[in-house]
Amino acid sequence: MTRHRKPGLKTHRSDTPSLGIFSPSEIASDPSWVPDMVALGEPAMTAETYIAAYLSDVDAWWWSTNLHHEPRGLALKRTIAIIAMARMPDHEKALGQLGVDPLENMMSDELLDLLRAWMPFTPAMCYALGCIRMEFEPPGLQRRLSAMIAESQRKTEFND
Repeated sequence: MTRHRKPGLKTHRSDTPSLGIFSPSEIASDPSWVPDMVALGEPAMTAETYIAAYLSDVDAWWWSTNLHHEPRGLALKRTIAIIAMARMPDHEKALGQLGVDPLENMMSDELLDLLRAWMPFTPAMCYALGCIRMEFEPPGLQRRLSAMIAESQRKTEFND
């Protein structure tokens, strides 16, 4: 991915609303994160249909996870749901886009706290998180993300 955020363009601040909790079990039980296509004059979508559409054509669906178009919590839920269904190497483009935006723009201790529910990370999640440019983040946050990815990779290798 060649598109990168410039320093200072992060959208998260301490005065922004909490991202909220989104655990693996909530993907299926709470479909409120699926884009409201009826409001856009299109047929309604299921979670599965939306995720399949995003993974097959990220260029057509980028807006649905972009923080300039969608609320943070909604964008995060969509991002996590897509990553949960993505597979490497088939979906590298979509995963890279999700890492660069919105995950990169939401990077914070709060995000990493929420991502603990998804440990150990799948290869798809590790790839998306690996696309985040961390050089603008505090060293402690950089170390924490690196440790989470490394722990997930160790657990994955151990289970193989």
